[in-house]
Amino acid sequence: MFWPDLVLMTGLGVLTAGFTGYLIFGPLSFRHLEDREAEAGLGGTSFAPAFWAFLLSGRYRALKDRALDPLATPARIMLWTMAVGIVGTAFGFWLRA
Repeated sequence: MFWPDLVLMTGLGVLTAGFTGYLIFGPLSFRHLEDREAEAGLGGTSFAPAFWAFLLSGRYRALKDRALDPLATPARIMLWTMAVGIVGTAFGFWLRA
């Protein structure tokens, strides 16, 4: 079957792209918040679920930090890309079963 494999490989590709992009922008965003001493309650690392929720919900915009937006916005997009990749990969596995 061609389609299940295509869906699975596309999902894995999107997941990989999101993960590698987040590896660049996620830690930079968290470090920027640390430097501004605004990371309280965000889990202590860029891979903490609290920090992911902070990015995904867009709460970084309330800080009104013009230097944070160019870092946090791509990190947010990459987290959503990872979520889409996870769903696509799971769907591909489901189609192959």
